[in-house]
Amino acid sequence: MWYTKFGPSGDVVLSSRIRLARNLKEIPFGTKMTQESEAEVIEKCRTALHDLKYIDFSVMTPIEKQALSETHLVSPEMVQNPHKCGLITNDDCTVCVMLNEEDHIRIQAMAPGFDLDSCLDTANIIDDRLDCVLDLAFDPKFGYLTCCPTNAGTGMRASVMVHLPALTESGNMEKIIRSLSKLGLTVRGIYGEGSRALGNIYQISNQVTLGVSESETIEKLNQIISDLIEKERKLSRDIYEQNKLRLEDRIMRSFGTLTNARLLSSDESMNLLSDVRWGVNLGILQNINLESLSNVWYQTMPANITTAFNTQDATERDLKRAELLRDTLRKD
Repeated sequence: MWYTKFGPSGDVVLSSRIRLARNLKEIPFGTKMTQESEAEVIEKCRTALHDLKYIDFSVMTPIEKQALSETHLVSPEMVQNPHKCGLITNDDCTVCVMLNEEDHIRIQAMAPGFDLDSCLDTANIIDDRLDCVLDLAFDPKFGYLTCCPTNAGTGMRASVMVHLPALTESGNMEKIIRSLSKLGLTVRGIYGEGSRALGNIYQISNQVTLGVSESETIEKLNQIISDLIEKERKLSRDIYEQNKLRLEDRIMRSFGTLTNARLLSSDESMNLLSDVRWGVNLGILQNINLESLSNVWYQTMPANITTAFNTQDATERDLKRAELLRDTLRKD
């Protein structure tokens, strides 16, 4: 899958995403929807994107839905949504169209590494296909109309998922978050709004969708993220040069725990994997494949472990997680 691949600037940027919010003109939004209108949205979109795969949320178990959320194919909000929801996707899940989440349609295009431009191109192809056959809610003054007014205009959220161990370790993240907020960007944890930045991983996205074009938003975000990448790389080298032994000891201890522990919680493993990833980027750890690290990271998330191995409780999950991490890192 795309989310386990190593893309451009993959030492810092894990993935990129473009999300476009769209609604159908003649169908009520949000809580005003009826069961009939929910079904109508799904049927119209399935017909328009007939060559893509449809996943019916109503026949999925809660743990199966959560597993999709853990790999960022659907939002945490969609997992809890009481409406009849669906997902339209392609084979490698670089395109995921959420139906009846907050808006009728949320087009998502994803890519590994720092690649917002290709994500926008992909999202626009899907958007154009829908626009050709569906009557989308659009106002000449306000742009695309959305359930939440903060998404009106372009309806676009561009985001990158970044791994920032050096900036976090140095205590600079609070200052950076405030600075980015002044520039119209928001910084969230790994699963978006309200989530924690586990494993030194953050999501950075635009806040403003009204009064700006898609290209202006992407250009601005590309420049800011490029600067952030350079800051993380430089600070990472500086921290290592200033105290090699201490950082090497910390990273090797984390590696040692991952390759020997019998039980590992999800939070602990993410923080340990962050250290190992940092160590690989600095050259402290050799012969470890970053794509293998990304793969086992997603594989060992709670719902994905339960789905794949039918674990019954937290202890069984922690036991299987430790086993998978040991096997992966010893193999590398």
